[in-house]
Amino acid sequence: MTYAEVKVARARVMFAGPGLQVNGLEAVPDGLWLCDQRDNRSYLVDFEGRVLTSFASPARNASGITVGAGSVWVASNVRPAMVFRHDPLTGHCTAYVMLDGDGGVHGLQWRPYAADEQPPKAAESKPELHPSAPAGRLNAGPGASGTLWVSRPGAMRIDHIDAETGDLLGSMPFPVARSHGMYWNESDGSLNVAETNGGHIYQFDTRAGELLGEWRVDGPEVHGLTRSADGRVWIGDASTNQVLLVHND
Repeated sequence: MTYAEVKVARARVMFAGPGLQVNGLEAVPDGLWLCDQRDNRSYLVDFEGRVLTSFASPARNASGITVGAGSVWVASNVRPAMVFRHDPLTGHCTAYVMLDGDGGVHGLQWRPYAADEQPPKAAESKPELHPSAPAGRLNAGPGASGTLWVSRPGAMRIDHIDAETGDLLGSMPFPVARSHGMYWNESDGSLNVAETNGGHIYQFDTRAGELLGEWRVDGPEVHGLTRSADGRVWIGDASTNQVLLVHND
């Protein structure tokens, strides 16, 4: 695909982010979850930008957010790169996943295991060190909480991990630096991932690990990226703290 063939879309500003620097977006029926990379809070706003709830997170340089398995997941783009799990009603942090290796973490997408996908095998149980006072479990085991797709910008790849254990399920290369927000297109089953430097959105067939196409957003820096159930595509621009809506006219 040549540059001339890349479709270009524009975006209009809808509202300012509720914090200091919006960096992650996830559309839900009630509106948009946003994470802010400077105040490290997560906000649920309606589609007009009114805050419905918010909470603080242990994530730092919070760079991606997604919802699934009854939780809000927030990417912490520091060393070590981590993903924190939160109760959406209380904001309490209930767990975390540490990511392997360098590369940072930006965008997130929660996804259930597909019918033909098998979780990794659980580690074999070992005898209790103190049988009269058994130790607590590290987690609920592989497959308990679905999966996460995770952008690793410094490593130029997208990882697929078990959301409960962090076990790596697969990985695919990303063609350029600075991968960021992502959304799942339910209409065609593709994973769409933004790169911030040029505003390109790359469309992937995750089954085959193949790049299907790309398009570009002219104007804003594309940090957060999500698609609401009505098909509208939303952008969070950390450079201006604006939330924008993509349009093609």
